[in-house]
Amino acid sequence: MQNRLMKRFKPDLSAGLGIRVVIPGRVFRNEDLDARHEHTFHQLEGVLVDENINAGHLIATLKTFLEAYYHQALEVKTQPFYFPFTEPSFEFAISCPFCAKAGCGVCSYTGWIELLGCGMIHPSVLHEAGIDANKYTGFAWGMGIERFVMMKYGIEDVRHFHSANLKF
Repeated sequence: MQNRLMKRFKPDLSAGLGIRVVIPGRVFRNEDLDARHEHTFHQLEGVLVDENINAGHLIATLKTFLEAYYHQALEVKTQPFYFPFTEPSFEFAISCPFCAKAGCGVCSYTGWIELLGCGMIHPSVLHEAGIDANKYTGFAWGMGIERFVMMKYGIEDVRHFHSANLKF
């Protein structure tokens, strides 16, 4: 979807508006199933492209959203990772909103929860969308919606979402 929407909204760049989209969708993965991982889930993908966009904008945007979602101040950290369409790429983690970094079962007693993947859109991806990578930069991120719902409402197992359990 990222490529389709960058192509669709490319005229907005010339108008000085930038490209800012959030895209929901269903994801299918070859995944080992456990309480936190499911082969089918819903993802929210975000894309922002404009002039002079950098990783600081990415981190600030995600931090602002997550603090509003969890209704509290959070610490954030990134660690390098590999995603094929971004460079640099990061895993984005937040301080555990349940234990304030003291360590609990939700964060596996680390005080941190890795939530999503993100990074700066690779110049070749911009080029493929017909966007001048010398003038424009951007970032992208993707997060599993079920994981965010689990954390907000204390749901212990992602498999409940597809279990057909009426009590759930």
